[in-house]
Amino acid sequence: MNKYKKMAYNNLAITVIVFQFFTFGCKDVIIVELNSANPAIVIEATISDNGLPSRVAITKSTDFYKPSLYPAVSGAKVIVDDSEGNSFLFTEFTEGIYENTIIKGKPGVEYSIEVLTEEKIYNAVSTMPSKMVLDTLTLEEAPKRPNRDDNSYQFFLRLFFQDQKGIDNYARIRMYNKGFLLSGFNIYEDKVTDGNYVNYRLIINANNGFINIGDTLTVELMSIDKAAFEFYKTANSVNASGGSGRGPSSTSAAPANPVTNWSNKALGYFSAYAVSQKTIIISY
Repeated sequence: MNKYKKMAYNNLAITVIVFQFFTFGCKDVIIVELNSANPAIVIEATISDNGLPSRVAITKSTDFYKPSLYPAVSGAKVIVDDSEGNSFLFTEFTEGIYENTIIKGKPGVEYSIEVLTEEKIYNAVSTMPSKMVLDTLTLEEAPKRPNRDDNSYQFFLRLFFQDQKGIDNYARIRMYNKGFLLSGFNIYEDKVTDGNYVNYRLIINANNGFINIGDTLTVELMSIDKAAFEFYKTANSVNASGGSGRGPSSTSAAPANPVTNWSNKALGYFSAYAVSQKTIIISY
């Protein structure tokens, strides 16, 4: 079949399988839950090469047992410097959200960010990796599960891309449907796939209210640095260990915080990433 030609050409195709059931979220927001303690600053900052504004979201964490409140932090000063000698000031777009439309992210460039808020300074550094290019998307219906709703469908969505030999590659996969980001952290590293043509498999459900037959999904392959990868990896662990996050449990403690590349005990992450994107129609 045509979709496997490149796999044969590159001698070895590596299949990466991720079991992920998607739900909708309007924003790519990281929710960090803590034990009862003083609120901590949470900073989510991204720079990409996709032409969209660079964005910094600043909030405060809350009590682990009151996870529904994440107050925005307004009035911060945000500056980014790059390794090419440029400096960029961010403007508060809406409460707690800061943007810059001038930065044009470039692979190989190091970005240093400084956030001044509430008389404290927070710093982080991220170098935009070389871009891994999303080559092909394919879709196939998965075997029918016992007792499955007759109106629902499960699919294997496969992403094919070339891993860069001799480079430590890390990636996150994001999906959008009708302009809405589907939640979940699907991540990739090349510990055992260095230099291979990769077959990365996701399992998705359709006709479940979030994804329906006939919908067009937008899939992004985000080449990220190691710091961002470690954040997403540990955030997955936090989500898995934290249960529903709806209240205290007598049988489990609050999860640890995801790792961060911010100084001064801020939570969150700063990521400069290169993105490759394709679309696919959900059909059978």
